[in-house]
Parts: sequence; C-alpha cells; structure tokens
Amino acid sequence: MNAKQLIASVVVLAAAGSAFADVTDTFDDYTNIPSTRSRAEVAIELQQPQGQVVDTEWVDSNTLTAKSIRTREEVRAEVIQYARTHKVNPNYEFGG
Repeated sequence: MNAKQLIASVVVLAAAGSAFADVTDTFDDYTNIPSTRSRAEVAIELQQPQGQVVDTEWVDSNTLTAKSIRTREEVRAEVIQYARTHKVNPNYEFGG
C-alpha cells in the first residue's frame, strides 16, 4: 500500500511541476530587425536635454530642507518658554 501511495504522489508532483513549467506567453525576437539610426546618433540624442528628468532612485535631502532664518538660540528660547507655560500630561507614560 505504501508503494502505491508513493508512486501516486510522485506522479501528482510531476504533473504539477510540468504545469508550472508551461510557457503561456509568446516570445518576440527582435534581433534581426535592422536599425534606422547609428550608434553615434543615439549617443547624441541621449546627451540632449529632453524636459525634466525625474530621478526616482536617489533623493538628495539637502534640496528638501528649508533654510531657517532664526538662530539656534532663538529656537531654544522658544522651546524653554513653551515648556514653562505648558504642563506635562501625567497620564502619558514614557518608555515601554
């Protein structure tokens, strides 16, 4: 009985594996299509600006920060005054 179950499971796994290996999409071969432009023409075209290029791979954080017109001492004084005029919520638990 175990041999029959083993053979049946191997047959089922082989059928499942071959079902996943089926290629359902067609392959378009573009290797024999002649080019209409030379390599130099393409290189020149790539060097010309073509509108705004959006770089999604790298974000420079220096361009995103706003320059402050206040000094560090002014900001610290504002924080100290805010802390003196506002009470801490005693129900808030720090840490965890």
